[in-house]
Amino acid sequence: MYDQIWEDPLYIMLYAAVTAMAMLASCYLLFGRANVIAADVTPPVRLRRWTAAFFALIALNHLWYMPIFFLSSSHHNFACGFEDTRL
Repeated sequence: MYDQIWEDPLYIMLYAAVTAMAMLASCYLLFGRANVIAADVTPPVRLRRWTAAFFALIALNHLWYMPIFFLSSSHHNFACGFEDTRL
């Protein structure tokens, strides 16, 4: 299953971009004081923190999946000198 993903570098780039955007959104919501889109609108701090936690959780879930993806692929085994015994 994981070997098919290696054949599509666009998927890996999209996956990394979504992870980076989730991390940026989380940091913006946690550390940003002003609203960039609408300066006159001030959302509640509690809402910003919950939304930042949601985006951080998305980023962590993406980062948690990547070591499993890389360590279970045949490319990693080939690079480390292991033979692929699957048929």
